[in-house]
Amino acid sequence: MRRLALVFVLSACSAVQINGESNEPKELGEIAELEDRRSLGDGRLVLLALTANEPMVRARGLRALGRLQEPETAEAIVKGLTDPGASARLEAAFGIGLFGLSWQPLPDEKKTMLGQALVSAEAEEEDAKIKLTLLEAMGRVASAECLERLIDRLVGPNDVRSGAAIALGVASKAVKAQLPARAYEALPELVRPSSPKAVRFGGAYALAMSKNALSRPSLVACAEDEASEVRAVCVRGLAEVGADADLALLKGLLDDPDYRVSVEAVRALAKQSLKCKPAECAALVALEELSGRVDRLLRGDSVGGAQPVLALAQVGLPANATLLVSLRKQLAIGVSEVRSPATKADVANIDCRLAAAVDRQRGELKESLTCGFGLIAEARRLTLGLRELAGGGPAAEVEKRVNAVKGYLTHSSSGVRSAAIDLLAETKSPLAADSVRPLLNDEDPDVSATAAMASAQLKDRSAIGAIRALAAKAKPDVAVGLAQALAELDAKEAVPDLQSWLSSPHLSVRLATADALSKLTGQIVVAPRYDGPPPRRPKSTAEGETRLEVRTAKGDFEISLDLAQAPVTSAHLISLAKKGYFNNLTFHRIVPDFVAQGGDPRGDGTGGPGYPIRCEINRHPYTRSAVGMALSGKDTGGSQFFVTTSAQPHLEGKYTVFGEVTTGQEVIDSLLEGDVMLEVTARP
Repeated sequence: MRRLALVFVLSACSAVQINGESNEPKELGEIAELEDRRSLGDGRLVLLALTANEPMVRARGLRALGRLQEPETAEAIVKGLTDPGASARLEAAFGIGLFGLSWQPLPDEKKTMLGQALVSAEAEEEDAKIKLTLLEAMGRVASAECLERLIDRLVGPNDVRSGAAIALGVASKAVKAQLPARAYEALPELVRPSSPKAVRFGGAYALAMSKNALSRPSLVACAEDEASEVRAVCVRGLAEVGADADLALLKGLLDDPDYRVSVEAVRALAKQSLKCKPAECAALVALEELSGRVDRLLRGDSVGGAQPVLALAQVGLPANATLLVSLRKQLAIGVSEVRSPATKADVANIDCRLAAAVDRQRGELKESLTCGFGLIAEARRLTLGLRELAGGGPAAEVEKRVNAVKGYLTHSSSGVRSAAIDLLAETKSPLAADSVRPLLNDEDPDVSATAAMASAQLKDRSAIGAIRALAAKAKPDVAVGLAQALAELDAKEAVPDLQSWLSSPHLSVRLATADALSKLTGQIVVAPRYDGPPPRRPKSTAEGETRLEVRTAKGDFEISLDLAQAPVTSAHLISLAKKGYFNNLTFHRIVPDFVAQGGDPRGDGTGGPGYPIRCEINRHPYTRSAVGMALSGKDTGGSQFFVTTSAQPHLEGKYTVFGEVTTGQEVIDSLLEGDVMLEVTARP
């Protein structure tokens, strides 16, 4: 089998050396240390950002302020927009955008102030790169004034038109802003065939992310664009605003040569089917064309064959639809003719995905119990089925569901136990609380934490004592969930316990604790700054290994890491790889035409190394093949990473990008949930 080395190449920026010493200003190291500590240094960071003699120091200080996102420094970063140095103004513009996407939302008055500053600066700025960054920041702040300026900029140079349109799309997707009506008068001009590809993509992205019916005519037109990236995002938009009149178009796109377009057509048709009656549902009739994709899967096509069918299973179909069952029958008939072990594994994988979707349709765990032609482990089958059932059922069926799931709470697999807990939590029933409560003492700390959060969902105040006991010995990566659980249960007796967490070196723990204490005490508690040493800083990779080689059964791929913009994240991954941490871990989350995600030792999306690392948000875009750190909040990175299979601008400014696939993206495209990283090796 063809193999491409999965190599993480660290692109470092080295300082010029004179007589063995770096000539970089020493203040840069001081800023980096303050950022590591998530500290303003009693005003020192602001002072360096605004008054340092060297432009590079001011720029680095402004970048740190943007990453820290402390509301009290908003005025300071605005001052950076008038800095005489272009690099400082660029960082100030980028930093304000980070404020707009803060994990803790800004007060309205701060957002208004930032929006006004961006609009004023953009009107005066002459540097093209800074001007585009200001537009990008406007989409993240998304004040009314910013949105109006972005619409104004849809007419002008092509790079400005594209940037403004993408910013409007980000405002809709990431900030949930409602675009002014006049946006739908200007955006259709961008998606005309005569526009450059980048402009068409920007217009399509804004229209699709808006989820507004006014965008439908333009999305229908651009769904036949000559560029597959544009087609895919237009069809993605039709999944939300499409009509019956679009069914013929979507059916034709099921056979698109780019699997990502086909995937989006599947999603659009599946969502349409959820709105109609199976007996007279044209969308379901159109989806029968997927039998051709199953044939391709049986012939070994794990991209064009498997990904659209996986997308269908993930969306699901109406309760009475029979298509999922018929596709499984087609797999069962064809699998006997498959000779390739790799193809058989893919067929088994998709069979279990379809089986879990059938179980969700019927509201009972049945098909998942025996799916996969004997090739899928029981724990994975059960976990898939239980997680698909999450969402509960009618109140009359709660007792039946609790009784059906209780047996899995003692399963040998911690993943199965966690999935069963989550399913019971969705019932919101006191009957489930009695079954979940014993799991607070589970031997696996992650299962115990899952039980704690489920107890909060179930309003089980009798679990408070056990949750407090868990909190007393919790690792940083589960402390956030425990703090939230105690707050949900109004556990005022836990206030003294939580107060000790306010001194944690991990910002994510301090933020969650402050939020929990605010709810429990009725008074606003602000997370204090931490002025101790930075937590778990990995050793620099500058003098050691600079690559990671990762093998998979489907081939390998190569990634270049950005040591210059994400040194802590890159060094952290190298450190884990040298310990053999990633060997035999799975890609546990595959969302076609979005991401492939792996690196979780638990294999269910809840695990990590036991401690979080800080974010390093940078200007590396989330284009196809970008590699990012998965998060559940600010500074909660660990070992889970993802690769984008298409451009995802709304992720920018929120999740650290630390690399980019340079060869082997087709391997990423072929991955299915459960595929394994056989070995990850660090190399110089």
